[in-house]
Amino acid sequence: MMDLVATTPPPRSNQQPRPGSNAQPPATDGPTVDAEVLEGAERLRLATTRLARILRQETHTGLTPTQVAALATLQRLGPVAQRHLAEAERISAPTATKVVDKLVQAGLVERRGDPTDRRVTLLAVTEAGHDLLATTRRHKTAWLATHLGTLSAQDRTTLMDAVDVLERLVAPDQPQDRGGQQ
Repeated sequence: MMDLVATTPPPRSNQQPRPGSNAQPPATDGPTVDAEVLEGAERLRLATTRLARILRQETHTGLTPTQVAALATLQRLGPVAQRHLAEAERISAPTATKVVDKLVQAGLVERRGDPTDRRVTLLAVTEAGHDLLATTRRHKTAWLATHLGTLSAQDRTTLMDAVDVLERLVAPDQPQDRGGQQ
């Protein structure tokens, strides 16, 4: 996948920045993106960031966002060494230790010996951890469904079409449809 670097043409004298706009084109030697695409990217970033923040707040687990993220990562990766969790979560080793200790104390994660290397301890999600994640995901989905239910049928259809596009946009290792170009 090609990385696009956003640049915008110099503003025309009659063109004012949108109020509240933080779009700052970085200096670049890469491909350019026009102002309309840059503004759309900024709006999308802001909307998805707000939605993610709201959904994080709908967790109601008593865990921090970092702890929930680590638990979900452990569920996704399966039993792994703590250093792999730290790398996957992009957190320091001391932070990973604190997070894992809290998850172990809460009974959501357990430490196990590695059957292939007795020097290594693996971290695994417990049944209680799996249950907590499932409950949290159901709660977040229900919250979102309730709010989607307030939209008109046309708006829901438009949004679901946009979700299809977003899923393609964020799909790992998938070429993006760029009007016939890859």
